[in-house]
Amino acid sequence: MKKWILSLFTGLLTFTTAFLISDYTLGLSKDYSLWGFGALLGFVLLFVSITFYYKKFDKFLSSKAITFLSLFGVLIFIFVTSPSFRFSTKVFPSYLSYLLAILGAGIFSTKDFKRKGLYTTLLFLFPLLLNLNLYNTWVHFIEFGNISGKVTIEKTIGFEAKGIDGETVSNESLKGKIVVLDFWFISCGPCWKKFPQLQDLYNQYKDNQAVEIFAINRPMTNDKPKQAFDSVKDRGYNFPVLQGTQKIMDDFDIYVYPTVVVLNKKGSIIYMGTIEGVDEILQKELNN
Repeated sequence: MKKWILSLFTGLLTFTTAFLISDYTLGLSKDYSLWGFGALLGFVLLFVSITFYYKKFDKFLSSKAITFLSLFGVLIFIFVTSPSFRFSTKVFPSYLSYLLAILGAGIFSTKDFKRKGLYTTLLFLFPLLLNLNLYNTWVHFIEFGNISGKVTIEKTIGFEAKGIDGETVSNESLKGKIVVLDFWFISCGPCWKKFPQLQDLYNQYKDNQAVEIFAINRPMTNDKPKQAFDSVKDRGYNFPVLQGTQKIMDDFDIYVYPTVVVLNKKGSIIYMGTIEGVDEILQKELNN
């Protein structure tokens, strides 16, 4: 009876460990720059904990049971917490890293498995490479449909947004200029993390009459009037802010924040992605 209770407890512990580690490390995805680190950390934590269970709990649970419950914990986590297929696709490298960790722990803990160190190391290479910016490349492809951010089919989006003084800025009023639009919202952590780069870009081009740079805010339910303008100013930034609308976000197909869009002199979208590389695009357009 006592062994049965210990077996049940061990099984629940194995399942819960796999679930909670997956939940914690994927939670790091709130900051897109930590996605690769989260996948690597998840692999390490799962590998270490499950290997420990193999060695210490083999009296209560078979290796197959530990493997099954670990896999079940990860799969239930994926099923319960994935809000959409698009999100699941975006974080798929994390899911795969968790599953590879369980496989690696099983291989490493099998006594008669030849060259288990080599195979375990090969499995570890996947989350390690993700941490070397490959994860960001994958997410960029899922979100923007490309790796470079360059748009293959240029299109023009009509829009109107209000500035701090109530003046209207539109695609028509900006024609003839190269325009950078940085889409953001107030509670977006990665947006604020990127703003120093946007400020540097603005400082570089603010005296260039051919270039206009704006941070275009997505309105949220809890936003106060003019909060978008005041919050940017209070943090010491002086790049122009526009108050956008949800319609603008929908028309531009903005689903991830921050997203930077570059318009050419005709008003057509020529780039859609992260702020990295925007300076190169601007230089190229200025030289055309």
